Amino acid sequence: MKKAIVALDGSEYSKYALEYVLDLLDKSKWKLILLHVIPSLEEFGIESVAPPSLVVQLLEELKENAKKIIEEGEAKAKEKGFEVEGLIKEGHVGKTIVQTAEELDVDLIAMGTRGLSGIKALILGSVARYVSNHAHCPVLVVRKKGE
Repeated sequence: MKKAIVALDGSEYSKYALEYVLDLLDKSKWKLILLHVIPSLEEFGIESVAPPSLVVQLLEELKENAKKIIEEGEAKAKEKGFEVEGLIKEGHVGKTIVQTAEELDVDLIAMGTRGLSGIKALILGSVARYVSNHAHCPVLVVRKKGE
């Protein structure tokens, strides 16, 4: 059985990528791994300027949000008959997607063209670009129609 990671960040773009993969891949031949990466707070320097209690609260909120994103994706995939596993990791988003794909020896990574928007996207850079440049396997970057 082949394995595909679908990177989910809660954006409409990642939801569209999941829907596209669910329609594209054969459920009898593919296992889906839904991956949400919580961006490392160290990347933003938050841990050095925010009170520890605020950092803990923020991390808890990010983890709760991640669980919801993965659970929603798992429900959609199971509804379509896929074997599915949800993963939540923390770290540099692009690097973590690539490392997880290598560790799990996946055959495909799927993700949306865009995830976070505004200043967050500026800080994070292009995750899709990073993943497509560093992955050991094919990367499917899904664009919404009309973009």
